[in-house]
Amino acid sequence: MTDKPSRTVLARLRAINWDDDSAAFDHPHSRALLMREYLRRAALWAKAYDAEPAWPFFDIAEHIDASITTPPDIADELEELLEELAPASLRTTCRGAVRWAVLREARSDLPMDLPDPYEPLLAMYERGGGYYLEEYLDLNGVMIPLRDLESNAPAAPFLTLAPADLDALDSEGT
Repeated sequence: MTDKPSRTVLARLRAINWDDDSAAFDHPHSRALLMREYLRRAALWAKAYDAEPAWPFFDIAEHIDASITTPPDIADELEELLEELAPASLRTTCRGAVRWAVLREARSDLPMDLPDPYEPLLAMYERGGGYYLEEYLDLNGVMIPLRDLESNAPAAPFLTLAPADLDALDSEGT
């Protein structure tokens, strides 16, 4: 296995047990905070690159540099993984996270004042898989309102994504 960042993100996505709904119920509080943090970060990037109409579940790299593509071998493996996953927005964010890794490796001129948009979402997926999107975001164990871009962008940041801190948060909530 190569140490390409896009390959690393793909490996993280592959390690997730997307069928284990019980894992989500073990981490409801941290998953809710991680999703809120993703929504906040995605809103900041959407505003910075005039991508507000595409928010919240979008391929941010596409709006920064559409010429950046995922290497074909990684894209093929990713599509095989995503074949059975739903909703479509989940597949979009997984593709976006992998392409984001390609973009970050290719370009050093990205704004340093904006945080990595996909890391909270990847951490949330690792703590219990995906979500369902209806009137609320159903994270299998907790539901949060989606709200709009303008109410998510100024939200207070969630400063730690460390697994030990997230575990402590979940244990406090039980």
